[in-house]
Amino acid sequence: MKTTMSLMTATFMSLAMLSGCQNMSAADQRIGAAAVGGAVGGGVGNHVGGGVGAGLGAAAGAGVGANAKGSSNRTTTSSAIGAGIGSVLGKSILGGDSGAAIGGAIGGGAGAAIQEKKR
Repeated sequence: MKTTMSLMTATFMSLAMLSGCQNMSAADQRIGAAAVGGAVGGGVGNHVGGGVGAGLGAAAGAGVGANAKGSSNRTTTSSAIGAGIGSVLGKSILGGDSGAAIGGAIGGGAGAAIQEKKR
């Protein structure tokens, strides 16, 4: 129950920070979508499949999130790689589903932001 509440808190905090999406630029929306996808994928993946599941789930979630907002292939790939690495690191440093979710959000957002800056 505690892990579920931690995961839900991390997810809702990410969504609350993105509540002004209609006023965000297209690049910011792509970065935000990658971060939310990485958080959800990392948390759920860790719960289902441990460390490997966290990495794969975060990578898939961030890639899908970024791609849904019309990101380039490079942005999608970078956000997926960043989320996967961030999720595994977050799980090992912070521990549990919430650590994987936080790491996935940071990594996915960072990977997307790096590529969006190059545009």
